[in-house]
Amino acid sequence: MKTRLTLILLLILSQLIAQDYKFGKVSLEELEKKVSDIDSNANAEYLYKKEYMYYRFDQQNGFVQQKEVHFRIKIFNKEGLDWANHSVRLYNESGSRSTKLSGEKGYTYNIIDGKVEKTKLKSEGVFEEDVNEYWKKMSFAFPNVKEGSVIELKYQLEEPFIAIDDIYAQALIPIKNLDIKVRIPEYFNFKKLINPKAVFYPRLVESTTNRKEIITTKERSGWTTTSTTFNNSDLEFRENITTINHRNIPPLKEENFVDNLQNYIAKVVWEYSYFKSPNGQITDYTSNWDKVSKTIYDNPNFGGQLKKTGYFEDDVDALIADINDPMKKASAIFHFVKSKVKWDDFYGKYTIKGVRKAYKEGTGNVAEINLMLTAMLRYSGLNANPVLVSTKSHGIPITATLDGFNYVISAIELPNDVLLLDATNTYALPNILPRRAMNWQGRLIRKSGSSTWTSLQQRKPVMDSKTINYKITEDFSVEGKVREYKTMQLAQSNRIKESKLSEKEKIEKLEDKDFEIEIGNLEIKNEEDYSKPYMKSFDFVADELIEEIGDKLYLSPLLFYNVEESPFKEETRTYPIDFVYPFSNKFMINIMIPEGYEVEYLPQSSASKLSEENISSYKYISKRNNNLIQLNINFDFNYSVVPVDNYVAFKEYFNTYLEKISDKIVFKKKI
Repeated sequence: MKTRLTLILLLILSQLIAQDYKFGKVSLEELEKKVSDIDSNANAEYLYKKEYMYYRFDQQNGFVQQKEVHFRIKIFNKEGLDWANHSVRLYNESGSRSTKLSGEKGYTYNIIDGKVEKTKLKSEGVFEEDVNEYWKKMSFAFPNVKEGSVIELKYQLEEPFIAIDDIYAQALIPIKNLDIKVRIPEYFNFKKLINPKAVFYPRLVESTTNRKEIITTKERSGWTTTSTTFNNSDLEFRENITTINHRNIPPLKEENFVDNLQNYIAKVVWEYSYFKSPNGQITDYTSNWDKVSKTIYDNPNFGGQLKKTGYFEDDVDALIADINDPMKKASAIFHFVKSKVKWDDFYGKYTIKGVRKAYKEGTGNVAEINLMLTAMLRYSGLNANPVLVSTKSHGIPITATLDGFNYVISAIELPNDVLLLDATNTYALPNILPRRAMNWQGRLIRKSGSSTWTSLQQRKPVMDSKTINYKITEDFSVEGKVREYKTMQLAQSNRIKESKLSEKEKIEKLEDKDFEIEIGNLEIKNEEDYSKPYMKSFDFVADELIEEIGDKLYLSPLLFYNVEESPFKEETRTYPIDFVYPFSNKFMINIMIPEGYEVEYLPQSSASKLSEENISSYKYISKRNNNLIQLNINFDFNYSVVPVDNYVAFKEYFNTYLEKISDKIVFKKKI
């Protein structure tokens, strides 16, 4: 009885929501709204968000997946104007295997002279873009949008798949009213999983209804003349319905150092389990990661590419002819592929034009480059295999599915280790993956057909070391020399950022700070030698770093490297802190005591660590050596992630460290 009452109430609520948000009917009240009552800091808000998914019956093609989308968004301020651009991803393999978009209509609403004025979305505001061979994107740019506007869009999609995309029940902005309905004939059976990382859990209401479709068949008869007879029969079946009706859904909370905010969004994942035909025959589609791995490996655009070797054999033979050491062979092949084939910025676990053509043309997508690398490594006698990856922007797959991966790298299995390689980056080194690929773990697939998980996390800490020698001049400016020393990902990112800059631009970048600073004698070492640390040195003269009060001088010893504000200000944390990799920050500072002054206060040496597991630690060592003050400051973070449960402790610990390094040295004028 309670279940029936709940269903009735939800049905009434769904109807009320639909009635309140009839397309094309926007009220003055909606346009006059100044702030979201769900989140007062929101730049925009979904007033209404609807998605209906069902399977239309077609006499020729059987059941065809249909989607009806309708949303209405209120723009509150300038920052919210980005929400006036919307895009839809469309599958684009062939005419019969493509997403069909239809019925698109959109309006922008504003208040003009106290009345609602609406501006129609026209064809010049709709743009189609090819993403790759299999996908294209349709973008909608709404006209006449300003602060206070309301935009509205509706469209239908016909998908060439039975599989259902994830259904999202949350967004980066609040949702005032959410109206989702999924209707599935009993023949298609799915497992449903709510994202376990989400903070908001949508309420799913399940129900069933009976449905009938008329199937028309035709028979031909006759010897000399042919007559056609059409016969109709009824197909009666049960339809399973999942409904999500929610009001006042909070947005995803934005926080510093989050791996990918979309990993924490409230969504329902639909895993296609099996098909049960009207006669009771079952076709199983249930997947596990081994089955997913095998399916991908057996694809001609994946495993088939690993079997092709003729196009590179002569080149690789010449390359490794005089090399006997296996790891030196691997290094030579890795650097050869990086220089031979440039990445075209397209992700993908499958090749598009194929490894042979990519090799010939000198450009390719991720799969073409790294599958080519794997094939070459195997050809040279190394135990190399591809590793399927889900990039940070793609999220972490929460169930076994073919769509769980969108990237591939290469791995060499050693007796006690796995060496990871990604040749899409010119500056890459073994076991130093680009940030986009450092997403928890990847699926390594062997020739034998077996597969296993392998960690994609950085194991060694990345080092950022600075040596600063300086003195205080008579006019209280500071002049000195800086030497920077960066390793692994930090070295790689610096090389990428500065590779196209002139020396003048590099100096201007260093001078672009909140201080008056002049840079000279800039020198960079190992800019092209990626196997060595990235080293930079420069002279500097800076003003406004010394605070003179009476006969005393106050100095923050880290100068323009000092961090005055913690990025961790919230009392509590919703998502883990993701630093991407472990790191070690070091400062070695030598300060000449200004002539005519003596040291009145020097911060004391101290050391501390966070937790028994030594999540983080710092050492602050200070000493005076004649007319020189020497500081050695080390801050180490030994993991890549701070769990939510450790946030408060880490925040307090980090604030203590910032207070320590911000503690000022005080000089007093000699009498």
